[in-house]
Amino acid sequence: MKKISLSLFFIFLILSCQKPVDKKITRKQKLSKGLYTPVFMNRDTTDVILSDYILYPAEIDSFATSSHYRILWQKANDTLKIVPAQTFKPVENLRIYAGGQFTDVPLFRNTQQKVVFKYEGQSPANDVKLLSQITNWQPVPMTKTATGWEYATYLDPGNYQYIFIIDGKEVLDPANPVKVSNGMGGFNSLLKISLPISKAPFLQTDTFQTGSFDVKVNNEFDNVIVYWQNRLFDNEYVRISKQKIHIKIPENQQDSLSFFRLYAYNKYGRSNDLLVPVSGSNVITKAGDLPRQDFHKQIMYFLMVDRFKNGDITNDRPVQSDSVLPKVNFKGGDIQGVALAIEQGYFKDLGINALWLSPILKNPEKAYGFWPKPPTKFTGYHGYWPVSNIKIDDRFGNEQALKKLLEKAHKQDINVILDYVANHVHKEHPLYQKYPDWFTSMYLPDGTLNIEKWDSHRLTTWFDTFLPTIDFSRHDVVEKMTDSAMYWLKNFDIDGFRHDATKHIQLDYWRTLTHKIKTQIDRPVYQIGETYGSPQLIRSYINSGMLNGQFNFNLYDAAVAVFAIKDEPVERLSNALQEALFYYGYHNLMGNISGNQDRVRFICYASGDVRFDEDSKQAGWDRNITVSDTAAYHKLETLQAFNMMIPGVPCIYYGDEYGMPGANDPDNRRMMQFTGLNKHEKNLKQQVKKLINLRKNSMALLYGSTNVIENNNVMIIKRRYFKDSVIAVFNKNDKPVNYHGQTIKAFDYKIIH
Repeated sequence: MKKISLSLFFIFLILSCQKPVDKKITRKQKLSKGLYTPVFMNRDTTDVILSDYILYPAEIDSFATSSHYRILWQKANDTLKIVPAQTFKPVENLRIYAGGQFTDVPLFRNTQQKVVFKYEGQSPANDVKLLSQITNWQPVPMTKTATGWEYATYLDPGNYQYIFIIDGKEVLDPANPVKVSNGMGGFNSLLKISLPISKAPFLQTDTFQTGSFDVKVNNEFDNVIVYWQNRLFDNEYVRISKQKIHIKIPENQQDSLSFFRLYAYNKYGRSNDLLVPVSGSNVITKAGDLPRQDFHKQIMYFLMVDRFKNGDITNDRPVQSDSVLPKVNFKGGDIQGVALAIEQGYFKDLGINALWLSPILKNPEKAYGFWPKPPTKFTGYHGYWPVSNIKIDDRFGNEQALKKLLEKAHKQDINVILDYVANHVHKEHPLYQKYPDWFTSMYLPDGTLNIEKWDSHRLTTWFDTFLPTIDFSRHDVVEKMTDSAMYWLKNFDIDGFRHDATKHIQLDYWRTLTHKIKTQIDRPVYQIGETYGSPQLIRSYINSGMLNGQFNFNLYDAAVAVFAIKDEPVERLSNALQEALFYYGYHNLMGNISGNQDRVRFICYASGDVRFDEDSKQAGWDRNITVSDTAAYHKLETLQAFNMMIPGVPCIYYGDEYGMPGANDPDNRRMMQFTGLNKHEKNLKQQVKKLINLRKNSMALLYGSTNVIENNNVMIIKRRYFKDSVIAVFNKNDKPVNYHGQTIKAFDYKIIH
């Protein structure tokens, strides 16, 4: 092991010793709030949007120079261009001077490798295309060569599903024996790209004392980078002895909560990230000492307001129409019902400390859309068809009811997050009537409908003919619509947003909204998005100037397949988890779901009552979906256990705590059941309660390091935070396995704490 300076800047810049950050200065809000996300470098030039880190870029004075990269400051468009040199290390640092202060941003070296997809089939082909995750499942033409067809690109480590389209027919890669279920009864070829991460350093908290703590480093390392909040930490307070790092915590009376972050690297790459919360000058070792607003401690519960609990029958007003079937009409659930459930202790008893409410914006009075079998129109009971961005639908309640709900929730240390719809409005919305030019066209240039073009026209597509998409390519529209979102933060003490249809909205919207939040709202605000797509696309919306996280649907898809399908190897889930840690970090704020309003209830896939290869929406209309195989309850418990063991924010879809059945929308939106549970449902609910309480009270599960091991169809997840250790073992074999004297039954899991 080579022992060198902890601060990269001492390699190329001689600085006088700096004392720890004066926290009073940061309160002037010249620098961005919250811990900075690292910049993931491109292979050539990387554009850093400076407002992601400096709230007022006009106050930037200069940048520290480096021999490891060149910079070009483009003041006019708030951008810093960074060009890496050959000597760029796995972790570098960018120092920014602004308004008499300085701040530091981690830079991660690009890890992409050149990959060539080749098709060399037995029979000649006239046209070959690649269909894959890397193209967001849009076909791209391959180039004809002397021996076949090729498509070259650069990819990060990860697992990539793909198929070829040969003269219009989908074909697996004949040269690649590795394939994975596509969740629809078929298979995709799987490309695996991995780094020798086992040889990279691995950081783990070791011991703590009053005013200091120690970190253990597995494997040799070239350098360790230490940040306190958003500055490189002073060498004066750090001591390296062999493979341990001793950090002295300076006296800090300004903040009750601050964070140390550590990275290490060697020639094989960078380590996991380590995040250590401290209060004053001592490490926080008890989960109960973390504040309510700490995002990492959230255990979220997503409920659909209309389908949860009816607290005020006077606002019940279903749409009166013979063209609407009861399944897609208003059922009477409201804000008052949710508040009543809080007051009665439902969430506190379960252990939930964060509620995500479905949209409560005013929706149309009439029915729209059409389903042919059986024929029915739909109502806006779900809340996703706004006709106002600042008014509560009276069928859900009113402003006073929302304020009372927030008050009751906060008294029980429960955060409340609103589902906000920004991408579109309903055609009855006054904005569409008054400013039609604020919206994209429902037709493409060739005259075809631009409806549900989720990937090919993701920034302009309409979700339906009555849901106009807002044109966020216009900054004047962005300014006005972000003001509408800010209305909810300024007038109600909400704790954050779940943002609908994130990938269909331009980045300018997210940056503008987040900048307004950080400059106008003096409390933590958690923002989580909804994006279906590749990890690269999902991560492009997550940084200091945009969202805190997104729901990890790729990880969920792997979990559904592995826990619901007997023969699906646990390796698929292990790979997906490793990929998530690589892309989003070992202390990410991604949402790990048990289900949601757009998916078949997991328990019905697990029980076989809904098949993976059928039309899952039609299934809910054609038959009464139940749980016919009671083993599915334990499979759902296993999924919940997995979500509670991994980094991120676990999120339970209402009813999944006891195993509510359902096919896809709208069958997965049944009325919540509080009483009359059968013995299997009661047992599942009790087990989920135990898992939640283990999660919320374990610092290992909230801030611990994560080590994932997969071997012989067994996955082991090890979490450790100083003395607190939790190990989860998932066995996908048809016979028991032994782990350190513990027996794990076939197709079962065990948590060792």
